[in-house]
Amino acid sequence: MTWRRSSRSGSDGGVSLTAAQSCSEQMHRGERLRMALVRDRAAWLEGLCAACSGEVAHLGCADSPYTAELLAAGGLLHQRLVQVAAVTGIDVDADGLALLERALPGERFVLADITAGVPAGERGRYGLVIAGEVIEHVPDVESFLHGCAALLAPGGRLCVTVPNACCPKIGLRALAGRESVHPDHRVYYGPRTLTRTLAGAGFELESLASCFAPVAGSVGRLLVNPLLSLDHRMFRGPVGDGLIAVASARSNASTIAS
Repeated sequence: MTWRRSSRSGSDGGVSLTAAQSCSEQMHRGERLRMALVRDRAAWLEGLCAACSGEVAHLGCADSPYTAELLAAGGLLHQRLVQVAAVTGIDVDADGLALLERALPGERFVLADITAGVPAGERGRYGLVIAGEVIEHVPDVESFLHGCAALLAPGGRLCVTVPNACCPKIGLRALAGRESVHPDHRVYYGPRTLTRTLAGAGFELESLASCFAPVAGSVGRLLVNPLLSLDHRMFRGPVGDGLIAVASARSNASTIAS
């Protein structure tokens, strides 16, 4: 915390310190946010994969514990990504990967916990690593992101998506005394905390957007999302349910992960 000297002297002639003012100034400095709004997260990620010239790693590909339900409904993201690129699915859930191997024969899957270590054959292999809706579940985020860096080939990029702590829908639910949150989520990320988390793990942000959730109730789909879209046209703020960050690893990030 940065301390700033007050212009007012105390009775003893000393100078008081106004830490609260200084902290508040830092918090509000540059608070205005401007970013794109993605209306179809899965389609956007498909386009990112299709544009990658190298191999793609999809972390958390099984989307446990809902693998079977999503496969049956055709709503599993991995099902879509393998249609547009060479995508390796990486997950810690052996049962979920077994379901995917049966449903998607011929596709490549790796059972690994990259927070504990990246298998030698996967290091430096991928031009793009996608961690979609993963890091809010992970106990040790920094180790996880170092693992992501170890997966990347030189010049590769990491794409992280997370629920958006700044989404107005969260505030609207709170006004009604409600919190709608996945039972396995540990943290909320906003645009700035996500950017700081990536930077702390050795990544440099390239782009940041907010996005709407793939499934919304009738009220959200017919009323709230159009209102948020209108607000975005005026202010270009982070109004979506989620955030999509694309970042590149600084030169020492993969070294830290080794």
